[in-house]
Order: sequence, then C-alpha cells, then structure tokens
Amino acid sequence: MLGGYSDPDLQHLVPWSWLAFVGGLVVAFYAAPEFFVYWGQKQILEDILLIDSRPEVLRRRKEAEDAADMLGTKYQARLMGLYQVHNINIGKKYRVDAITPMRPHFATTGEAANSLPADDNTWWNTTDSILSRNLPGLHALRNPIINQSIIITSALFALGLAANSVLGMFRGPSGEMDHTLDLTASLYEFSSVHEPSPYYDGVSILLLLVCAAVFLSTRPKKSSSEEEE
Repeated sequence: MLGGYSDPDLQHLVPWSWLAFVGGLVVAFYAAPEFFVYWGQKQILEDILLIDSRPEVLRRRKEAEDAADMLGTKYQARLMGLYQVHNINIGKKYRVDAITPMRPHFATTGEAANSLPADDNTWWNTTDSILSRNLPGLHALRNPIINQSIIITSALFALGLAANSVLGMFRGPSGEMDHTLDLTASLYEFSSVHEPSPYYDGVSILLLLVCAAVFLSTRPKKSSSEEEE
C-alpha cells in the first residue's frame, strides 16, 4: 500500500505514465528551442529597458526592436516609452500607446529616488541583487525592502528546516521535543511521520537547498571590475 493505492492500481497506471513521459519528451523537443529563443530575446530587451545612457540605447536600437517585434505589443509599448524618456525619434514603426519603463532603483520620481540609499550597495540595502538581475522583469526585486523580506523569510525557513532535522521540533513518546517531522512521509501520507532526531529526509533536504539558493541570490551583483579583481 502506498499513498492509498494498491499494487494493481499502480500497475494499471504504469502504461499511462510511460505514455505521458514519452509525450512530454516529444513536446519538449519542439517547444524547448522556441522557448529559449523567446526567453533570450526577453532578457535582451529587459536589459536595454534598464539603460540610462541615450547613446547606448541608440547603439542597441536595432537589437531592441528585433526583440520587441518577437515579443509583441506590450514590449513594443515599453520600448516606445524608453525612446520617449531619451527623446529618440520613434517614427511610425509601432502603433501602440507608450509605457514609460520603470527606472532602476525606482527612480521614477525624485521623492521615490530620495527614499532609497544612493550609494549603499551592502547585502542588506542592495538595489541590484543577483535575483533582480536574473529576473529583470520583476522590478520590485530592486526595492531594498522586498530584498530584505526575502532574506528574512528564506533564512527563517532554512533555520526551521535545519532545526527540525537536527534537533527535532516535535514530541516523542517520552514527551520530549526530540522527534523530527518526516516531510517525505507526510507527503505520501504514511502512517508514521515522526522519527527520532537527528533525521534527514529527501524533501527536507531539497527545501533546505532551495531556501539556501534563494538566500544567497539576494546578495549584491558584482560589477565587471570587481569580478576581474
């Protein structure tokens, strides 16, 4: 018995599982290349939309317009907004309403810009984290308060998972808090989900690694000059 299914039930599902697996591979074979091309163009345009230098925008204009043509009207409108910010002649290439792009560090207004630290790029106050670079479309990640919230949340989850596995956070038969909640057993609805500490299960380890990766991705992104050093 596993997760409420008897052995005949599981055997009946095996052919369908293989069919779904093979079908998924076929779909991925055709869809994955298109997805990565689309994603690459999106990353290029997101990077250009963050440029503050007019000459640099002009230099990458064709690259930006090729990406906007592929991505559709929403990105065309954002590109037009960037052109307007830099007083670049738009012409009649796109017939959509311009959307002014959000500037780095939320500097859309003087008041918003003054509310953020100007030169403090420490881990706690950074507006240019690794996570914000990897997800340039999520402008909220450039807000130090959002980054601090992610730091605290991921750290607390990681500490909780580690404490559960190493020290135990649940009472055992003796009444002491010396038992670990087995998340893998809980997921599969096993009858026994508590084990004497320390105990490490696969789901807990995976979640701990995810929390650690998210926590480390909140660090400031090193500049090219710092990386060369």
